[in-house]
Amino acid sequence: MRRIILILIVTVFSIPVSATEQSTDFDMFVAVTLQNPEMDWWFAISSEFGPEISKAGSVSKGEYFMILPIFKDYGVGKGQSINITYDIEMIKPDGSKGEHETNCVGYQGKESGPYLIPAKDVLIACFDPEDPVGEYTINVVAHDHIKNQKSKKTEKIRLENFRLPEVKDDKADKWFFAYPTHPRPAEAMAYFLKAPSSYINEKGEPVWSALWFFKCVFEDNAYLVPHMVAFFKETATTQQKKDIILLFHLIKKVDMLPLTGELSEYSKTLKNFRVPDPYSEITTADKLDMLWGEFFATSRVKPIRQIITAFNLSKYSGTLEKVKAGKLDPRLKEVEEDAMKEAVFQAALWSMKSNCRRVPLLFQYCAGLYDFGKLDKNEKGYLGVILKTVSEDKKIQEDTPKQ
Repeated sequence: MRRIILILIVTVFSIPVSATEQSTDFDMFVAVTLQNPEMDWWFAISSEFGPEISKAGSVSKGEYFMILPIFKDYGVGKGQSINITYDIEMIKPDGSKGEHETNCVGYQGKESGPYLIPAKDVLIACFDPEDPVGEYTINVVAHDHIKNQKSKKTEKIRLENFRLPEVKDDKADKWFFAYPTHPRPAEAMAYFLKAPSSYINEKGEPVWSALWFFKCVFEDNAYLVPHMVAFFKETATTQQKKDIILLFHLIKKVDMLPLTGELSEYSKTLKNFRVPDPYSEITTADKLDMLWGEFFATSRVKPIRQIITAFNLSKYSGTLEKVKAGKLDPRLKEVEEDAMKEAVFQAALWSMKSNCRRVPLLFQYCAGLYDFGKLDKNEKGYLGVILKTVSEDKKIQEDTPKQ
């Protein structure tokens, strides 16, 4: 197993999650998950929500997973001080000891509590090619130096040889909307290859709404790259090869593909593609699509904050009505650009509301941004309306008797 990597989470725990149970003894639980170790899904939500954590039952070699202890009922010393450390060891399938770390920082500092507190040192691990497949045992021992108590927990994770999973078209929608909190990178690769049509549309432009999602998945899960190269060499159809070449251009790995003849010429044509910058001013729908793709692939809050800046395009509202009424000439470049900006504004509002209804994490991010995101008056106004509307819709659904 590759050496366990220690990543220090320096974010202030300003949005802790209230513990629902209180006992006399120090305790913890341990999450083994594929979720983003940056943990926006914990730190960027309002305190009224609890984070959703999905368990990783199995991984492939090279696939990173996070081991996250979460503490409760800890001791609080003078000045609201907390002092928790923890040790971790991995037991191999044959029972022998594997990698271990000691004296990791659980939490050391002040906190008003009582809250659930995630470990400050987050452990990220992956298995190497020489590691045997099978079930690994993860033992975690946490030490509360205020209460002078220990808490021991054991989790399991299975190492499996990589295989491309079978995915179903009728499950794709549900799978996609669950991905931010239930990431399944191998399934993302399978869905990429199962696309019913090219990722280049009839205008000869990339379909950013899908392509950027997969681009972000592959950037965050580099272990998929050699498996995609193997698929390209052994199994891929001509269309799949073209799709893979396009994807590998975006992740800057195209040199890993054996390209000859027609495929080599096709690859050269892709060098002329203009890739929009989604973090520049949002003036086209492509940028919105890319930002949504990044959010769904990574669960990061950053693209959501950027999408909210499109609410400031509200100043172009009315342009389309004026064009329809003959008050503005749509042939003028300035009018055309203003009309596009109004369309992007409306798309940003609609997509934010629609996705907030379907993705609880997004709704929680928006609530957190509304409370702490330093939004301007315009952004906060539109976001507030969306949050209110979605909340009211949810309440109506909850109050409606099921048939």
